[in-house]
Amino acid sequence: GFGSIVHAKDQTSSDSEKFQIVGSTEANTMELKLSNESPIGNARLGKKRNDTVTVEPPRGAKKKFKITKIEQP
Repeated sequence: GFGSIVHAKDQTSSDSEKFQIVGSTEANTMELKLSNESPIGNARLGKKRNDTVTVEPPRGAKKKFKITKIEQP
């Protein structure tokens, strides 16, 4: 949900990432705050730990991520 910090692992590269899901007015990629309306943020809304999500960014290939941890605000 909003404000949650999501930890995810790219299923292809094994890279890990962490970001916070925020509203569109708070979004700031430099601060790792992604909008709930963005493809990446929206794909992870309502998901839980160990879920796998597929994201299709505006540019580039589809990516699969496994959610490894969710921190509530």
